[in-house]
Amino acid sequence: MIEKFGRKGTELRGVFFTEGQIASGKFVGDGMVSSDRQNISIEILKEKMADQALAKGANAVDNWKYVQKGSVWSFSSTRWVMTGRFLQAEE
Repeated sequence: MIEKFGRKGTELRGVFFTEGQIASGKFVGDGMVSSDRQNISIEILKEKMADQALAKGANAVDNWKYVQKGSVWSFSSTRWVMTGRFLQAEE
């Protein structure tokens, strides 16, 4: 864990991830990524979200969450869904 923008979180590819809300920063969009299978590393999805954030000019993702969701077609088939808000955050 590191602390940045007044929150504790992690960083990947220069993008800061936190579950809380960052007070200072410009909102540039919402992000969402999902897996097509259950057994996938969260880091892979986090990399995809970091790529989305960088493409929008963001350096942070706040309100970051990830959950497993069951498929409508099969309750034994689940996937990961990751969401967050992209920000151009400032110290």
